[in-house]
Amino acid sequence: MYPPAPPARADARFAWLSQQRDRYLAEPCAALELVGPLQARLDLALAGEPDDFAIELAWLLAEMYGELWQAEKVEQPLDAVLPWMLAGHGSLTCRVGALALRCRMHLRFGRRAEGMALLQILTELSVDSEDPLVCAHRARALGHALAGQRDWQRAIDCLREAQALATEAGDGGRWVDMLITIAVAHQALGDPQAQLTALREGALLAEAQRRWLAGMNSWSGVAEEGVLRGELELAGQALERAQQCRARAGASAERLIKELLATEAQLHAAHGRLEPAIALMHEVIVQSERWSMRRQLLRRMRQLVPWLMQAGRPAEALALLERAHKQELVEQGEIGRRDAAEQLRRAELAHALGQQARSEAHARELELKNGALEQALALQRELQSELLEAGKLASLGQLLAGMAHELNTPLGTALTALSTSADLSRALSLSIGDGRPASRQRVLADLQHCEQGAELARRNVEQALTLVQAYQAAGQQPDRPRLLRLDTLVRAAWERALSPDTRLCLELDAALELHTLAEPLNELLVQLFHNVERHAYAPGQPGLVRVSAHRADGRVRLVVQDHGAGIAPELLPRVFDPYVSSQFGHGRSGLGLFIAQAAVTQRLRGRVRVESQPRRGARFEIDWPLSV
Repeated sequence: MYPPAPPARADARFAWLSQQRDRYLAEPCAALELVGPLQARLDLALAGEPDDFAIELAWLLAEMYGELWQAEKVEQPLDAVLPWMLAGHGSLTCRVGALALRCRMHLRFGRRAEGMALLQILTELSVDSEDPLVCAHRARALGHALAGQRDWQRAIDCLREAQALATEAGDGGRWVDMLITIAVAHQALGDPQAQLTALREGALLAEAQRRWLAGMNSWSGVAEEGVLRGELELAGQALERAQQCRARAGASAERLIKELLATEAQLHAAHGRLEPAIALMHEVIVQSERWSMRRQLLRRMRQLVPWLMQAGRPAEALALLERAHKQELVEQGEIGRRDAAEQLRRAELAHALGQQARSEAHARELELKNGALEQALALQRELQSELLEAGKLASLGQLLAGMAHELNTPLGTALTALSTSADLSRALSLSIGDGRPASRQRVLADLQHCEQGAELARRNVEQALTLVQAYQAAGQQPDRPRLLRLDTLVRAAWERALSPDTRLCLELDAALELHTLAEPLNELLVQLFHNVERHAYAPGQPGLVRVSAHRADGRVRLVVQDHGAGIAPELLPRVFDPYVSSQFGHGRSGLGLFIAQAAVTQRLRGRVRVESQPRRGARFEIDWPLSV
């Protein structure tokens, strides 16, 4: 049912607008029915003179578009009334709230300069206000700006302050969306438990406010985090809650269905059901190309690639990687253009400030230069982070190429041997079947050649199988934390990794009792010990390997150190990349340290660092949280 047209009198029009807002807050998904008529009313209002009613209507309409996840439409009504707001029209609460929403949209789409300019304007407008709702909008915009600068803890503090102020003001708006940003900030700070808590808090609050789309999104986040943690029962329960929200949301859920499909796909993959997982994720990618930002599309593509590899579909995986790489290049190009514009703006500002500074005291001049330097360093860190993300995709492409190269030799040899044996067998069969004379010596020789060909094929297939098992070791396998003694685990990994006739000695100082994941830790140690035996010391050479561990600040720190040959300086920066080895092509695949780092970062949620100098050995330092 469409809302009736607003009355002509100003006070009655604001009362009518309040009724529309109350209807929306009582059932937020009703925004799907309300936005069309309200947009038509706004178009009529914009044809007239600057009007406070039009500003209030534009703000409400933008909030409704946000409720429906139609981000591309949020900015249109706000931009239409922005000149009126900057000229002083509209109540203080409305202007600050609408400017804060416009600021957040700029920041979301990477337009930092525009977002920060609006943040400054709304801050100046609201700095003297004691209205909790006005202060809440200001704190929320500041929190998102800090998140954009990766100042995660301060972002959390500001967003929590905004949440408390909005509660104090009794406002029923879309404050629940902040909890997604808070969860992202906790993830960036390496606190997965706080991340999960924020997601659950947001999901429950969304359900309480009947914001079914926000509930779908938050419960999907809980489910994905459950899959990452190996807590599949939690993931399944969260997915069920998300599906219940979808049922209540009705037609307004169209744009978020892909999030449920992605979560369902990850659950299938976690249970080993790769084909339904792949089919669902393909559908997610199709919908993401229509509804999502490019970085979200890239995320789903990266999730699908390893499933295709595990399902034995490397050609599809490589094609998907190529698509993702093209998208990544487009994304990097857009970021580069925005950064170039931002750098130009900063250069012009620095030039103007420099002209002004020449007439000021020397101390003021130094202060301005220091500020410019800090901005340049911050920009450099941002660019470095973007380059690292691009490097991850390049490393994965290198991994696929290396796998194809390594598997081609044994499988090609096996195919040749089997083809030769088959030809000999057919020739021998025809000779015997036709009754043509064949000497016993010739028959035995042909049979021996067939047997040798079969044996050669068997050995090469076994070699290929060994390589495949090495690739599988780089994947994530479900494992649950358990109580273990670290020194016992180290000794077991040592015995498993080293050959029986080794002359290496282990010096162990790791008498810790931990509740952690045994499987990835064991895999990590085995790979490191393999690396020491193969690379640090010459065959048959005696050597010492020291392993020590201790607890500090809620984390475990494990050090593996040898005094062997060390790592070549040209290999050290790429030592954790796949197919990087000083003995590549001599029976070594170059996957050892790649697998070790994957075990630490993906399954233990930790970090691994290496220090080395030629002929002075290598020192690997691994640390991970006590609570995995």
